[in-house]
Amino acid sequence: MAGKPSTELIICGVLYIACLMYAFYKNYELSNENLTNYDSLEEGWSVFNPRRRDDFDWEWENFLTFIHRHGIFFLLHVALMEITRMCRVRQMSTVFAMFGLAVVYCIYNMPVLLVLLVQAFSFYYGNPRTAYKRTVWLKTFFWIAIINYFKVWYFYDKLNVHLNIDNDQLLELNLIVSWNVVKCASFCFDKETAQRSSSDDPHYGLIDLLGYLLYFPLVLMGPAIIYGRFKTVHQCAYLRSPRSQCLERLLTLAARLAMATFWAGVMLAGQHFLYVNLIQQDLALLETVNLWALYGLGFLMGQFFYIKYIVFYGMGIAFGRFDGIDMPDKPICIARVNQYSDMWKYFDRSLYEFLFKYIYTQLCTKTSPLLQKVVASLATFAFIYVWHGVFLFILIWSLINWVCIMLERLVNHCTPANGRWRAIIGTHVFIPSVLSNFFFFASEHVGFIYLRRTYTEGIKNYLGLYAASYCFYQTGQLVKCIQTKRARAN
Repeated sequence: MAGKPSTELIICGVLYIACLMYAFYKNYELSNENLTNYDSLEEGWSVFNPRRRDDFDWEWENFLTFIHRHGIFFLLHVALMEITRMCRVRQMSTVFAMFGLAVVYCIYNMPVLLVLLVQAFSFYYGNPRTAYKRTVWLKTFFWIAIINYFKVWYFYDKLNVHLNIDNDQLLELNLIVSWNVVKCASFCFDKETAQRSSSDDPHYGLIDLLGYLLYFPLVLMGPAIIYGRFKTVHQCAYLRSPRSQCLERLLTLAARLAMATFWAGVMLAGQHFLYVNLIQQDLALLETVNLWALYGLGFLMGQFFYIKYIVFYGMGIAFGRFDGIDMPDKPICIARVNQYSDMWKYFDRSLYEFLFKYIYTQLCTKTSPLLQKVVASLATFAFIYVWHGVFLFILIWSLINWVCIMLERLVNHCTPANGRWRAIIGTHVFIPSVLSNFFFFASEHVGFIYLRRTYTEGIKNYLGLYAASYCFYQTGQLVKCIQTKRARAN
């Protein structure tokens, strides 16, 4: 891995890029006024006139609306943190909690604020020492069940009336409460560990939990970092740093936010030329469209999803690091991931840390029998399923991912790391891993179309996809080789 990349890897990388360019072109051809619902798209930027912009990604559009309406609170957060530093304040949890409570009340209303407080209080109180973890897990699944009830069976327009908020705000509340489930569980488990070890760590009070949950830059779009990372803010490193570093911190924050803004611009510009979300609504088109366009669409679904979370998480990470929190790295680019275990580890790193620390390692260790590891992995993906929502497309996505990761481990166990056989066999596992994401990105209807067209339209079509996927797989190896070489050089 640390040596010079082989000629085969370089050739595969070139072919991979060529395949992508052609697939992108086929999707650009599809992205025109003949698409169903084209007239419902919003008017595009004048510089791209007369092209419209694909605004069918509700999560992205809701984020843009939220920033437009409430971006001022991010500026107030920065001002508050600088005042806190200048005054040498140590009670960071109190600052975060009070500001978060005020912002939630201003953006939403008192009923929404009460929902979040009830959730926090329900986790903090009533955890007997003799059954602490079991009680916390029961509360976790209780809140997940409530979220799923309102998402799946009790439609949003009914809940709007009770909470006196609009549909966009209800979607935001759903995200906040879902993030807070894993945050509350993380806080409680870490608190129990500290109590069991007789630690003198003072940062496990109710106000610490509220500060953790209501830390404004992470409250809506994440990432939902585990409490062990968030707790580093209490080290108050700014007390030991000179006040002259204020400008340097602000410039660093501005640079990171500028990068997130750049990627937001890339996303918005791309939506003028590649109607990824609109095309996936036309099931009849997907049944008959050219396979280059079909798989190019799938790749673009993943890339737009990646860019979206680079913006979401990029903003949260920028503010978190500005405030002295040990934030994880941004999501890995999925265009170079050839092992789907890496996707789970390095895309949403915060969620992975939660799953690994509080579920997987609690059920098995490195020396556990194989069957125990398989059961622990299954339990982890079962949590992923119920937490994301008990929908059919989530179930299929979770199940295929679990099966493919088990097969990936088997392939890795039986083949050498840099051998050609790992790529030859691993590509067959890689293909369904990728296809599973189309259930998650779009719907079960879209996912089934991809599965059917991949495995039932003849061996010739499959071999063509396999050849392109083999180049994809080997390009991932090429990137790893280059990264390892750079790491050794440094």
